[in-house]
Amino acid sequence: MNKYIVFIGFSFCLSFTCGVKNLDSDTQSVSCAFYNLDNLFDTIDDSSHNDDDFTPNGKYKWTNERYKIKLKNMNKVITDMVDGSAPDILGVCELESQLAFADLLQTKGLKNNFKIVHFDSEDERGIDVALAYNHKKFTVLEAQNFKVVMSRDTSDRTRDILYVKLKSQINNDTLVAIVCHFPSRREGKAESEQNRIDAGLVVKSILNSKCHAMSRVIVMGDFNDQPWDKSMTQGIGALSRSKCASCMLQNLMFELKDGEGSYRFRGHWERLDQIILSKALLDGKGTDYQEQSLRIKKEAWMLQKGKYEGYPLRTFGGEDWLNGYSDHLPVYVKLNMN
Repeated sequence: MNKYIVFIGFSFCLSFTCGVKNLDSDTQSVSCAFYNLDNLFDTIDDSSHNDDDFTPNGKYKWTNERYKIKLKNMNKVITDMVDGSAPDILGVCELESQLAFADLLQTKGLKNNFKIVHFDSEDERGIDVALAYNHKKFTVLEAQNFKVVMSRDTSDRTRDILYVKLKSQINNDTLVAIVCHFPSRREGKAESEQNRIDAGLVVKSILNSKCHAMSRVIVMGDFNDQPWDKSMTQGIGALSRSKCASCMLQNLMFELKDGEGSYRFRGHWERLDQIILSKALLDGKGTDYQEQSLRIKKEAWMLQKGKYEGYPLRTFGGEDWLNGYSDHLPVYVKLNMN
């Protein structure tokens, strides 16, 4: 917890002026988004984890010039994410350090509008999840990271799950944000499934210990699974509204049309990046989901041309520098602050 307090203290010095387009133009609604930043590493060699590939002499030749370009590209997506503006709450993953996130949030159009919640995880590559929030609309009441122990190999390390309790300065409601990056499918989907189920059970445990039936909760992340997979339906316990309107957690990604998704694999779009809401955000009282506001941010300039036409334009293709954005597309929703 000390790391969190120190960094929040540091992030106060980021707050001087407003620069995000239309940041305060609609005080009756807020936007919440999630974005996989596709290996946003700083250029500093850190001996506490394996970041050698993302150093100036590493495999990706991660120089300060490339780092600055990556920050600029991420900035372009984030500042245009929600109707031409940055979101009010932004969960991210594939972030190496507090420094990298702070550098991103100090770029043009984002500068001085956001504060950060971040904890270092024990992930072998050092990639973490984090949350940025508009400090003019929210304050942090509580923040904590939760480790995921994978039952197949308890010595294996993955990303923590981030819990943040926010208070709205618009209507004084509290909102819990849980940010996730579940274990990958690198070993194969079936072979690695239990790892993601274990992570889902951690989310369920957080909800049981930190929340109650009337808590307003948004669970967001790159889950490396589809909404109907076991880690989501059995692990977290999130179903579709059509199947379980009374369930505490309801996964909005079931409402997408066939063929829609945030990640493209072997020619098909998958819904790995998801937003899940508690029923208290769907009851029409106080802070509430703005119906049909779920979106995947997908613009032509964010997509590849040529051989991989229509795939998200990423930073690297193999070891080739593509000067892109991310291999994932961001997802977001709007909340009415009644």
